[in-house]
Parts: sequence; structure tokens; C-alpha cells
Amino acid sequence: MEVQGPAGALELKLDDPPSPDGRIAVLCHPHPQYGGNMDDGVLQCLTDTLVGVGVGCLRFNFRGVGRSEGSYGAGAGELDDLCAVIDWLNSTRPARSLWLGGYSFGANIAWRGLARGIDAERVLLLAPPIGNMDFAELDSCKVDVFAGDADQYIDHKLLDAFVASTQITLHLLVGADHFFSGQWDILTTTIEDSLTGWTSDI
Repeated sequence: MEVQGPAGALELKLDDPPSPDGRIAVLCHPHPQYGGNMDDGVLQCLTDTLVGVGVGCLRFNFRGVGRSEGSYGAGAGELDDLCAVIDWLNSTRPARSLWLGGYSFGANIAWRGLARGIDAERVLLLAPPIGNMDFAELDSCKVDVFAGDADQYIDHKLLDAFVASTQITLHLLVGADHFFSGQWDILTTTIEDSLTGWTSDI
């Protein structure tokens, strides 16, 4: 599936739960210049977990990745891509409840999307590279951060300050690195636990 983006066609993949009810999460992949794409294994973990609790997932390749046209946009272009995908979703399949998520670079783009004005009911950030990318303080919706205490791309003092200054729930995985190496099952369980009582209420 493709949608027209600001730099050309963007490749999309929609995963529906067995009984879709209008909840859809738009998910952003890791850094395009380091092999990130919508089929990333950690992002697939998030997708499978959300679909398992009844939330549809829309993944897409940023410009220049896979069959998406254009070239790397230094973050600003990728933010424009996210906004274009959500505009398309709102015009073709409006979500009763729009969620937003991202892994690593994708977590930064998702966060910046909130600052741009994307109206999400819930946000899930996996391994947000705080300290390496800007995560400005925002008044936001319900946000969950999933990070490893051995993540080499996160400044953990800044992460603690970020969480303390905003309405964010931090889920810290002991021993996990930036890629959640060997801990995908634990990551899945942690995400599932964070959703308990939430998905059944909307």
C-alpha cells in the first residue's frame, strides 16, 4: 500500500486485529541511515503486542527507505512524512482512538509529532535517544517509555529528568540495551502489562 507524501510515495503496511474497533497506532521506525525500516524486529514486537490487544497498527517507511520515494530529510522531512500519513489515515479511515508510537529515531519523530499538533490519545516510545536527540517538554497525553538501563544511546540522567518533568510512565528493563537484545519477550510482556486496564476502557 502507498500514500502520497511530501517527497513522493510512502510505503505503508496496515495490521488489523481480528476484531478491529477503530483504535489505530501509527508507528515510526528507527533511523533510516542506519538500516531502520518498518519491518524492524523491535517495531514488529510492538506491532504484534498491540494487535494482540485489539489495536490496529499502521507502519510506514520514511522517505528513501524501501519503496518510499525521496531521500533522507534530516528529521524534519521524516516528521513531514508522519504528518502526511496521519492526514491520509484521517481522510480514509478515521480512528476512533489514534495512538502514536516509535522506536529510537522513530520515538523522536513521534514525540515531535505531538509538538506539531498531532492529536494522539496514547503514545508509546521505545528506547527514545534522549541526550542524542531533542525531546522538548510537552503537555501531552498518556505516554509510556520503554527503555533498557544499559541503553548506550540514552543519557539516563536526562531520561530521569524528562520523565519527572512530564506525565510519563517509565518502564525500565534491567540489563536491556538499545536494541533490547535477547529481551524481546520481556519487552512484549512489559508492553502488555502497561496496557492492562487501558485497552478495555476505550
